[in-house]
Amino acid sequence: MKNLLPAVLLAAALTACSQSSQSQSSSTTTASSPAAAPTNPTGFPLYAESTVLASKAWSQNSGAHSYTGLEVVAQTPATLDQLNTWLKGISATPPDGYTVAASGSGLDTAHAKARALGADFQVFEHTVNGKRHELIVLAIDPATFDQKAGPVLGMLARYKMLPQALRDPIDAQVKQRTGFTVSDALTPNTPIGAAVAAVDQLRSSGQRGVVLVDGARI
Repeated sequence: MKNLLPAVLLAAALTACSQSSQSQSSSTTTASSPAAAPTNPTGFPLYAESTVLASKAWSQNSGAHSYTGLEVVAQTPATLDQLNTWLKGISATPPDGYTVAASGSGLDTAHAKARALGADFQVFEHTVNGKRHELIVLAIDPATFDQKAGPVLGMLARYKMLPQALRDPIDAQVKQRTGFTVSDALTPNTPIGAAVAAVDQLRSSGQRGVVLVDGARI
């Protein structure tokens, strides 16, 4: 899981960002043809009251390895408490063919940071044609995330242009206030980074979001 998890979360972040301009469908359509409604091609069940906003295939190079998979962004009127209960339920009894990925101290810390900001996630494993896949389920409340992390989100673009000597004290101050650093928010291989990207896609809906990212090393 340690080798694949960063790439999968990176895909989640890149997908949520890019789909602000192409959220209609992963299918190619002509200008004169209506876009087909996006679907959930992962096979993993979404929360019952969810509407798919976007879905697409993805690929990513990470060092010496390459990864590929599927991504889905959905919205739901469910509360975050309801989504957390749903996550606990599917973690206790995963869908057929899926198991919960082994956890560790790093993953436990990531869970705590995500929950403090209005998000939660779970990582599952499954096999497709003999190849091991990992699937991340991320649930997020954009309103809560904006409230908790809003002061940080506004400085992301400016932060990227600062030299490291000026980034370090800002990171320390932000971490004291929010529990994560600006660097964390800009690093898509963390759940916080994925949440930052997803919230842009979901903010205008006024609803909560569910993001699925399924991937395997090729």
